[in-house]
This record gives sequence, structure tokens and C-alpha cells, in this order.
Amino acid sequence: MTNIQRPLLIAMKGHPGSGKSAVARALSRRLRIPLIDKDDIKDVLDGHVEDAGGLAYIAMFNVARRQLLQHLSVICDSPLSEISGYTTACVVAHDTGARLLVIECVCSSEEEWRRRIEQRAALRLPAHHVTTWEHLQDHLRRRAETSNYPIQEPYLVIDTYAPLEDVLHTILEWIESVC
Repeated sequence: MTNIQRPLLIAMKGHPGSGKSAVARALSRRLRIPLIDKDDIKDVLDGHVEDAGGLAYIAMFNVARRQLLQHLSVICDSPLSEISGYTTACVVAHDTGARLLVIECVCSSEEEWRRRIEQRAALRLPAHHVTTWEHLQDHLRRRAETSNYPIQEPYLVIDTYAPLEDVLHTILEWIESVC
């Protein structure tokens, strides 16, 4: 990662339970760059303001902008399930001179995906988190039209059913190749 001249805005994308947060956290540790998780912000806002989700995206990208203006690369962890979030990421990257990279996480094993989702119930997450397979199916139906949109920036789709170390290795090689 020594050849990178501009700071990176790495935007994670993917449905709940796809492994994006686990990958984002591991990538943040490996690259030693800040991680901004939209859910950390939404957890605080939810129940106190209208459109906590929309405000959480605004806050996440605002914090990312500050990091990028300090010439620090940053990872934004969110579903990026609507084009408006992607468009905001593009604007922030452009305005700060950063390179935007989008990493979409998918899990090819439905059994593993279901296990991940159902495992969340024990974590006692705030109510807006998806913690049942039925809730995920409802989420997928609602997001079917909005979560698939064209991405013009460097874009990697990674299967998180693979071991995390293998996933990280693939991502790091990809980052080197596009930067």
C-alpha cells in the first residue's frame, strides 16, 4: 500500500449479514485507517429524530470528509443500498481529492448467511438491526429495486463465505491493482 498517492475513501456495500462489517473492521485494522460505521451513528439517533438512517449517512460522510481533508484514508461501513449514498460518496471523494473504492460483500452460502443473521439476536442490538431471517427477507424485497445501481468507480464484489484472511488478501491485492 506504499504506492498510494491520494487518500482512499473505501465505501463498503452489502445487505445485512453479508459480512461487510467484519471485513471493514479487519481491513481498518490491517491498513490502520479510521472506520466510520453508519450503524454506530444511527444507534444514537434512532428514536430521537425523524429519518435517523438518512441523518446517519450524512453524519458518516461528513466525518469521512474531515478525515480525507486531513489526507487520511477512511473506510465507511454502510449498506450503501441506495444510489443517493453512493452519489454522496462520489461527491466527498471528488471534493477532497480522494480515490473512491467500493467493496460489496455477499455471502454465497444461504446457510451461513442465515446463521450470521440469527446470531445477531444474542447481541441485543438496537431495534433497527436485522436479527431474523424473515426480517432479512422483507428487507431484501424492499431493497430489490434500490440496491442495484451502476457503480462507475473501482468496484469489487467479494464473497465473504471464504475465510476472512483470504477475503482480506483478495481485497488488498485489488486495492494495489487499482491504485
